Amino acid sequence: MKLGTSRRRRMAGALLGAIGMIGVIAGCGSSSGSTTSSSAGSGTVKVNIFEVAQADVVTTLETAFKKELTAKLAGRTVSYSVSNANGDPSLIQSIARNLSRSNSSLIAVIGTPAVIAMAQQDKTHPIIALAMGDPVGGKVADSLDRPGRNVTGTIDFVDPAELLGELAKVTPAPRRIGTIYDPSNENSQVWVAQLRTAIKARPGLSLVEATVAGAGDVQSAARSLVGRTDTILVGPDAAVASGIAAVGAVALSNKIPLYLTSGDATTSGVLATLGPSYADLGSQGADVAVKVLDGAQPAATPFGRPGALEWDVNHSTLGALEVTMPSAAMG
Repeated sequence: MKLGTSRRRRMAGALLGAIGMIGVIAGCGSSSGSTTSSSAGSGTVKVNIFEVAQADVVTTLETAFKKELTAKLAGRTVSYSVSNANGDPSLIQSIARNLSRSNSSLIAVIGTPAVIAMAQQDKTHPIIALAMGDPVGGKVADSLDRPGRNVTGTIDFVDPAELLGELAKVTPAPRRIGTIYDPSNENSQVWVAQLRTAIKARPGLSLVEATVAGAGDVQSAARSLVGRTDTILVGPDAAVASGIAAVGAVALSNKIPLYLTSGDATTSGVLATLGPSYADLGSQGADVAVKVLDGAQPAATPFGRPGALEWDVNHSTLGALEVTMPSAAMG
């Protein structure tokens, strides 16, 4: 497996700034949740982006998607409208209903609960899921290669067994791994189930789980792991990602290494991220969107897959912990 340092993740803010310099129509407004709206003229490609919550990884996906899509559609006018449910289940349903009645050219969706809600409400608009964990398990696609419905896009699922193989190279190696997740998130359910299986296959490893009902529960969930774990590994869960600063604070004050499969490694208390490049997954999603806009049927358009795992180490956190990282993580 190829490993490398994730420069793209650290460039998320720079990419966001670059969007403003591209010839995209943009304005401000509001609807259900936090919304940024744009006006559109005749012949405009109208793209609605629906986000489940605020998080660094969501920003990275949105930015890369918009940048790549605008570049690929050079010469055509593109307007973007971004709606964010801020992790509120009622807003997720409300936004999905509103978007299903819109005149969008396509709808890009970030966050498994939002994808599922959108797919349930809308059987007509092309839906591009960005970095979804398990479209088949979430019942929005029949298969990854031939979705069979109006939903396609990219997936971010990484087998937890691969992650454990890399974490085993850290000194001291983890023995009691804690994880935090929202059990209502289909993506998280699948990931944690496979994490349990992977840990059972490694003698001497144990798993401690802490669940949340939303971002407001994240700090208390992190505190519940203190004294019961020597490592915290957070999977692709939007609710936990939105509260990762609280997890980082708990981890750092108790000198527990904290690893993320997505997000910003520069967050205080995070030791490293180890996962796919979300900038790449956002760009791949734009490539899929272009195919659909050019006439391909979502039902027959395969989901894009993640590439090699990437390490991104927070050297400030590393200096506060008695941990030695593998050479691949420091390259």
